[in-house]
Amino acid sequence: MALVTIWCARHRAAARSSWLRRLVMPALAALALAACGARTGQVPPLPAAPHMKAAGPTVDRIRHAGVLRVAADLSYPPMAFLRDGAPAGFDVELATLLATSLGVRVAVVDTPILTISDGVPVDVDAVIGVVPRAVVAGLPSDPYYTWQQAILSPGRSAVKSLDGLRGLHVAVAAGSLGVAVAQDAGAIPDLTYLPEEALAAVAQGRARAAVADAPVVLDYAAGHAGLRVVGGVGATVPRVVVVSKDAPDLASFVSAVLHELDRDGGLGRLRERWHL
Repeated sequence: MALVTIWCARHRAAARSSWLRRLVMPALAALALAACGARTGQVPPLPAAPHMKAAGPTVDRIRHAGVLRVAADLSYPPMAFLRDGAPAGFDVELATLLATSLGVRVAVVDTPILTISDGVPVDVDAVIGVVPRAVVAGLPSDPYYTWQQAILSPGRSAVKSLDGLRGLHVAVAAGSLGVAVAQDAGAIPDLTYLPEEALAAVAQGRARAAVADAPVVLDYAAGHAGLRVVGGVGATVPRVVVVSKDAPDLASFVSAVLHELDRDGGLGRLRERWHL
Protein backbone atom coordinates (compact mmCIF):
# COMPACT_ATOMS: atom_id res chain seq x y z
CA MET A 1 0.00 0.00 0.00
CA ALA A 2 1.26 3.49 -0.80
CA LEU A 3 2.15 5.82 2.03
CA VAL A 4 -0.86 7.92 2.99
CA THR A 5 -0.51 11.37 4.52
CA ILE A 6 -3.65 12.53 6.30
CA TRP A 7 -5.05 15.99 5.57
CA CYS A 8 -8.19 16.82 7.54
CA ALA A 9 -10.54 18.63 5.18
CA ARG A 10 -9.89 16.43 2.19
CA HIS A 11 -10.52 13.12 3.96
CA ARG A 12 -13.47 13.70 6.33
CA ALA A 13 -16.00 12.83 3.63
CA ALA A 14 -13.98 9.86 2.38
CA ALA A 15 -13.76 8.51 5.91
CA ARG A 16 -17.55 8.14 6.04
CA SER A 17 -18.00 6.57 2.61
CA SER A 18 -18.92 2.95 1.96
CA TRP A 19 -16.88 -0.16 2.73
CA LEU A 20 -13.64 1.26 1.23
CA ARG A 21 -12.08 -1.96 0.05
CA ARG A 22 -13.16 -4.19 2.93
CA LEU A 23 -10.37 -4.27 5.52
CA VAL A 24 -7.45 -1.99 4.68
CA MET A 25 -9.07 1.13 3.26
CA PRO A 26 -11.39 1.69 6.26
CA ALA A 27 -8.29 1.98 8.43
CA LEU A 28 -7.04 4.82 6.23
CA ALA A 29 -10.40 6.55 6.56
CA ALA A 30 -10.11 6.25 10.33
CA LEU A 31 -6.63 7.75 10.18
CA ALA A 32 -8.17 10.84 8.60
CA LEU A 33 -10.68 11.24 11.42
CA ALA A 34 -8.15 10.58 14.17
CA ALA A 35 -5.65 13.04 12.70
CA CYS A 36 -8.31 15.74 12.78
CA GLY A 37 -9.26 15.13 16.41
CA ALA A 38 -12.55 13.60 15.28
CA ARG A 39 -13.66 11.85 18.47
CA THR A 40 -17.10 13.32 19.11
CA GLY A 41 -18.48 11.01 21.78
CA GLN A 42 -21.14 9.69 19.38
CA VAL A 43 -20.59 5.93 19.37
CA PRO A 44 -22.44 3.79 16.81
CA PRO A 45 -24.50 0.96 18.33
CA LEU A 46 -23.09 -2.53 18.50
CA PRO A 47 -24.06 -4.39 15.32
CA ALA A 48 -26.52 -7.25 15.55
CA ALA A 49 -25.05 -10.71 15.93
CA PRO A 50 -25.59 -12.91 12.86
CA HIS A 51 -27.73 -16.00 13.39
CA MET A 52 -25.74 -18.78 11.75
CA LYS A 53 -26.47 -22.49 11.73
CA ALA A 54 -23.77 -24.53 13.42
CA ALA A 55 -23.41 -28.12 14.56
CA GLY A 56 -20.65 -30.38 15.76
CA PRO A 57 -19.10 -31.67 18.97
CA THR A 58 -17.29 -28.47 19.96
CA VAL A 59 -20.23 -26.20 19.16
CA ASP A 60 -22.59 -28.54 21.04
CA ARG A 61 -20.28 -28.57 24.08
CA ILE A 62 -20.11 -24.76 24.14
CA ARG A 63 -23.88 -24.46 23.89
CA HIS A 64 -24.34 -27.00 26.69
CA ALA A 65 -21.90 -25.05 28.89
CA GLY A 66 -23.59 -21.77 28.02
CA VAL A 67 -20.30 -19.90 27.59
CA LEU A 68 -17.73 -19.25 24.87
CA ARG A 69 -14.29 -18.86 26.46
CA VAL A 70 -12.02 -16.56 24.46
CA ALA A 71 -8.40 -15.69 25.16
CA ALA A 72 -7.47 -12.05 24.47
CA ASP A 73 -4.50 -9.89 25.39
CA LEU A 74 -6.06 -7.15 27.52
CA SER A 75 -2.99 -4.90 27.30
CA TYR A 76 -3.62 -3.61 23.78
CA PRO A 77 -6.13 -0.74 23.53
CA PRO A 78 -8.28 -0.16 21.57
CA MET A 79 -8.39 -3.81 20.49
CA ALA A 80 -8.57 -5.40 23.95
CA PHE A 81 -8.07 -3.79 27.35
CA LEU A 82 -9.58 -3.33 30.80
CA ARG A 83 -11.96 -0.39 31.31
CA ASP A 84 -13.26 0.09 34.83
CA GLY A 85 -12.10 -3.45 35.57
CA ALA A 86 -14.06 -5.06 32.70
CA PRO A 87 -12.79 -6.27 29.30
CA ALA A 88 -13.45 -3.80 26.49
CA GLY A 89 -12.32 -3.09 22.95
CA PHE A 90 -12.82 -4.16 19.35
CA ASP A 91 -11.71 -7.77 19.90
CA VAL A 92 -13.85 -8.10 23.03
CA GLU A 93 -16.96 -6.89 21.22
CA LEU A 94 -16.24 -9.20 18.30
CA ALA A 95 -15.91 -12.12 20.72
CA THR A 96 -19.25 -11.06 22.25
CA LEU A 97 -20.90 -11.18 18.82
CA LEU A 98 -19.47 -14.67 18.21
CA ALA A 99 -20.89 -15.84 21.53
CA THR A 100 -24.27 -14.22 20.95
CA SER A 101 -24.47 -15.91 17.55
CA LEU A 102 -24.10 -19.23 19.39
CA GLY A 103 -26.70 -18.25 21.96
CA VAL A 104 -24.23 -18.21 24.85
CA ARG A 105 -22.39 -15.62 26.92
CA VAL A 106 -18.71 -14.77 26.44
CA ALA A 107 -15.95 -15.15 29.04
CA VAL A 108 -12.75 -13.30 28.16
CA VAL A 109 -9.55 -14.78 29.60
CA ASP A 110 -6.68 -12.29 29.76
CA THR A 111 -3.80 -14.01 27.97
CA PRO A 112 -0.50 -12.55 26.68
CA ILE A 113 -0.85 -14.02 23.19
CA LEU A 114 2.84 -13.73 22.30
CA THR A 115 3.58 -16.17 25.13
CA ILE A 116 1.35 -18.94 23.70
CA SER A 117 3.54 -21.68 22.24
CA ASP A 118 1.56 -24.94 22.40
CA GLY A 119 -1.61 -24.15 20.49
CA VAL A 120 -4.91 -22.90 21.85
CA PRO A 121 -4.81 -23.09 25.67
CA VAL A 122 -6.94 -25.90 27.10
CA ASP A 123 -8.99 -23.52 29.26
CA VAL A 124 -10.37 -21.54 26.27
CA ASP A 125 -12.26 -22.29 23.08
CA ALA A 126 -10.59 -19.67 20.87
CA VAL A 127 -7.85 -17.08 20.80
CA ILE A 128 -8.73 -13.68 19.32
CA GLY A 129 -6.28 -11.04 18.14
CA VAL A 130 -3.65 -13.42 16.81
CA VAL A 131 -1.02 -11.78 14.58
CA PRO A 132 1.83 -13.38 12.59
CA ARG A 133 4.35 -12.78 15.38
CA ALA A 134 2.21 -14.92 17.68
CA VAL A 135 2.62 -18.52 16.64
CA VAL A 136 -0.62 -20.10 17.86
CA ALA A 137 -1.07 -23.55 16.34
CA GLY A 138 -4.63 -24.33 15.32
CA LEU A 139 -7.25 -23.42 12.73
CA PRO A 140 -7.15 -19.70 11.88
CA SER A 141 -10.00 -17.61 10.53
CA ASP A 142 -9.69 -15.23 7.62
CA PRO A 143 -8.39 -11.82 8.78
CA TYR A 144 -11.08 -9.68 10.38
CA TYR A 145 -8.85 -6.61 10.57
CA THR A 146 -5.54 -5.56 9.02
CA TRP A 147 -3.25 -2.66 9.79
CA GLN A 148 0.21 -1.24 9.23
CA GLN A 149 2.40 1.07 11.27
CA ALA A 150 1.62 4.78 11.56
CA ILE A 151 3.63 7.91 12.33
CA LEU A 152 2.46 10.36 14.99
CA SER A 153 3.87 13.89 15.07
CA PRO A 154 2.83 17.37 16.30
CA GLY A 155 0.58 19.18 13.87
CA ARG A 156 2.65 22.36 14.10
CA SER A 157 5.77 20.55 12.84
CA ALA A 158 4.23 17.51 11.20
CA VAL A 159 6.23 14.70 9.66
CA LYS A 160 4.43 14.36 6.34
CA SER A 161 6.11 11.27 4.91
CA LEU A 162 8.33 8.36 5.80
CA ASP A 163 11.29 10.27 4.36
CA GLY A 164 10.61 12.98 6.92
CA LEU A 165 11.86 10.67 9.68
CA ARG A 166 15.42 10.67 8.33
CA GLY A 167 17.88 11.92 10.93
CA LEU A 168 15.21 12.43 13.61
CA HIS A 169 15.11 10.85 17.05
CA VAL A 170 11.88 8.84 16.87
CA ALA A 171 10.13 7.29 19.87
CA VAL A 172 9.28 3.61 19.42
CA ALA A 173 8.47 0.74 21.77
CA ALA A 174 11.31 -1.74 22.19
CA GLY A 175 10.71 -4.95 20.24
CA SER A 176 7.91 -3.46 18.13
CA LEU A 177 7.62 -3.37 14.35
CA GLY A 178 8.11 0.38 14.58
CA VAL A 179 11.79 -0.07 15.40
CA ALA A 180 12.54 -1.52 11.97
CA VAL A 181 10.37 1.10 10.24
CA ALA A 182 12.27 3.92 11.97
CA GLN A 183 15.66 2.39 11.26
CA ASP A 184 14.85 1.72 7.59
CA ALA A 185 13.77 5.36 7.24
CA GLY A 186 17.11 6.57 8.56
CA ALA A 187 15.76 7.68 11.93
CA ILE A 188 17.37 7.17 15.34
CA PRO A 189 15.04 5.07 17.52
CA ASP A 190 14.54 6.25 21.10
CA LEU A 191 13.19 3.16 22.84
CA THR A 192 10.31 3.13 25.31
CA TYR A 193 8.81 0.22 27.22
CA LEU A 194 5.23 0.68 25.95
CA PRO A 195 3.83 2.14 22.70
CA GLU A 196 1.71 4.57 24.72
CA GLU A 197 4.90 6.00 26.24
CA ALA A 198 6.29 6.65 22.76
CA LEU A 199 3.10 8.45 21.72
CA ALA A 200 3.02 10.46 24.94
CA ALA A 201 6.55 11.67 24.19
CA VAL A 202 5.19 13.34 21.06
CA ALA A 203 2.17 14.86 22.78
CA GLN A 204 4.37 16.22 25.56
CA GLY A 205 6.94 17.70 23.18
CA ARG A 206 9.74 15.29 24.12
CA ALA A 207 9.91 13.65 20.66
CA ARG A 208 9.50 14.94 17.09
CA ALA A 209 7.70 11.75 16.04
CA ALA A 210 6.71 8.25 17.11
CA VAL A 211 6.00 5.05 15.17
CA ALA A 212 3.60 2.41 16.46
CA ASP A 213 0.85 0.01 15.38
CA ALA A 214 -1.86 1.98 13.60
CA PRO A 215 -4.70 0.96 15.99
CA VAL A 216 -2.73 2.31 18.96
CA VAL A 217 -1.88 5.52 17.12
CA LEU A 218 -5.50 5.98 16.00
CA ASP A 219 -6.81 5.54 19.52
CA TYR A 220 -4.26 7.96 20.96
CA ALA A 221 -4.64 10.63 18.27
CA ALA A 222 -8.45 10.54 18.49
CA GLY A 223 -8.19 11.64 22.11
CA HIS A 224 -5.39 14.20 21.78
CA ALA A 225 -5.86 17.34 19.69
CA GLY A 226 -3.15 18.90 17.56
CA LEU A 227 -1.47 15.72 16.35
CA ARG A 228 -0.91 14.56 12.78
CA VAL A 229 -1.03 10.92 11.65
CA VAL A 230 0.63 9.40 8.61
CA GLY A 231 -0.51 5.85 7.81
CA GLY A 232 0.34 3.10 5.37
CA VAL A 233 3.82 2.53 6.82
CA GLY A 234 5.49 -0.88 6.86
CA ALA A 235 4.11 -4.34 6.23
CA THR A 236 0.40 -5.16 6.48
CA VAL A 237 -0.44 -7.19 9.59
CA PRO A 238 -3.57 -9.42 9.66
CA ARG A 239 -5.52 -10.14 12.84
CA VAL A 240 -7.34 -13.48 13.10
CA VAL A 241 -9.20 -15.83 15.43
CA VAL A 242 -7.62 -19.25 16.08
CA VAL A 243 -9.42 -22.34 17.41
CA SER A 244 -8.06 -25.77 18.24
CA LYS A 245 -7.14 -28.03 15.34
CA ASP A 246 -9.59 -30.52 16.86
CA ALA A 247 -12.52 -28.09 16.49
CA PRO A 248 -13.25 -27.75 12.75
CA ASP A 249 -16.94 -27.20 13.49
CA LEU A 250 -16.13 -24.15 15.62
CA ALA A 251 -13.68 -22.91 12.98
CA SER A 252 -16.39 -23.12 10.32
CA PHE A 253 -18.83 -21.27 12.57
CA VAL A 254 -16.35 -18.47 13.31
CA SER A 255 -15.56 -18.04 9.62
CA ALA A 256 -19.26 -17.93 8.72
CA VAL A 257 -19.97 -15.24 11.33
CA LEU A 258 -16.98 -13.14 10.24
CA HIS A 259 -18.00 -13.39 6.59
CA GLU A 260 -21.57 -12.33 7.42
CA LEU A 261 -20.35 -9.40 9.54
CA ASP A 262 -18.12 -8.38 6.66
CA ARG A 263 -20.94 -8.69 4.14
CA ASP A 264 -23.52 -6.66 6.08
CA GLY A 265 -21.14 -3.96 7.34
CA GLY A 266 -21.01 -5.15 10.95
CA LEU A 267 -17.20 -5.18 11.01
CA GLY A 268 -17.24 -1.64 9.67
CA ARG A 269 -19.53 -0.51 12.49
CA LEU A 270 -17.25 -2.16 15.02
CA ARG A 271 -14.31 -0.23 13.58
CA GLU A 272 -16.28 3.01 13.84
CA ARG A 273 -17.01 2.27 17.50
CA TRP A 274 -13.27 2.09 18.19
CA HIS A 275 -12.07 4.80 15.77
CA LEU A 276 -10.30 2.27 13.54
